[in-house]
Amino acid sequence: MFMMYGRFDVASWLLVICIGVQRSFGEVDFALTSYEVTGPDLVDYRLGEDVIINATVKVKNVGSDDVSSGPTNHFGLRLYFSNNINLEDATLHTPSTGYDVDVDDSDRDKMKGGFPGSTSNPPSPVRQISFSANVTMPFYNCTQYSHLCTKLKIPVANGNDGTDNNFQCLALIAQPPLGAGFRDCRPSSSTLLSPSLYNVMITGLLLPVLLMVV
Repeated sequence: MFMMYGRFDVASWLLVICIGVQRSFGEVDFALTSYEVTGPDLVDYRLGEDVIINATVKVKNVGSDDVSSGPTNHFGLRLYFSNNINLEDATLHTPSTGYDVDVDDSDRDKMKGGFPGSTSNPPSPVRQISFSANVTMPFYNCTQYSHLCTKLKIPVANGNDGTDNNFQCLALIAQPPLGAGFRDCRPSSSTLLSPSLYNVMITGLLLPVLLMVV
């Protein structure tokens, strides 16, 4: 069969075989089904101050095809401050590449484990993953951020059918577990001395003047 189709097709078939070790062809759709900030009990995101939070997410494969276990993670996790509960519709989110998270040692293997498809018997389990992250409420546009979102970051090579179920957001108007905590855009004694705050203030004061001159 390979000889009939020539050298090019042999290479193609080998590529299929290699990819098939990690993932079968067809629809794979990772979904982030829940997200909760679990600690500390009281969270205040003060302007320009680092805050370490703990959180958990639940992930499953709602696509029809199986995902085999492998040596690398099928997905990563990132956190963002957003001005919209729908991260894909947000006009502001920071940082641009998301905050890094530190996944609990006991849960790291879950990110590279097998995820059977929805048509398998039994179907894909829901895997709970706990992590911590160090986040900082930015000086610029602080009052516009309304949510803290977490998102699955899936390598393009891994394939994923749709992105609208890859994130979840918690409002910054309630303490955990009802929300992600409270946003506080008032400068503290420590942030008043921050060069970043002065940069924002200078930009805010000078920009209108420059626009009037122009």
